[in-house]
Amino acid sequence: MRRLPMGLLSVLVLCSAGSLAAGPFASMAGASAAAPARCATLAATVKGVGTVTNCTDAANTGGSGKIVFNITKLTGVVTWNKTGTTTMKIAYSTPKVDEPETPAHSCAKGSTELLITGVVTGGSGTALKSIPKGSKVSAEVCTTKTTVTNELGTFFVF
Repeated sequence: MRRLPMGLLSVLVLCSAGSLAAGPFASMAGASAAAPARCATLAATVKGVGTVTNCTDAANTGGSGKIVFNITKLTGVVTWNKTGTTTMKIAYSTPKVDEPETPAHSCAKGSTELLITGVVTGGSGTALKSIPKGSKVSAEVCTTKTTVTNELGTFFVF
């Protein structure tokens, strides 16, 4: 297994907040019964600053937002496009068993896959109606020395 640079680990940990991941992570109690909001694109630096775009529930998420992770505290916040905020607590891990890589669901050669999971801890504005406290956060991300992006064919889920 490839070792990740310390800065990259920090970003990865933070990115999980946005969705970071449903599968192999422990489930969080209290998630909303409504369909979760999800974003088709996550693009961040390993320092934990980036964007989520192509998001569902545009009325409450604005369709996109800026995401910032605190690597030390394993927390993150999305400031949605004019609709409020979502705060989260996250965790990350490498997959225990990776699914077979396919062109529609894979990380580029030279990058590392991480699974992000977490729970929404609060928020503000109309975004809080769409993504209430207790909602699960999950994502499958690909990391390089400088970037974090969602894996092809996956979503950052709130």
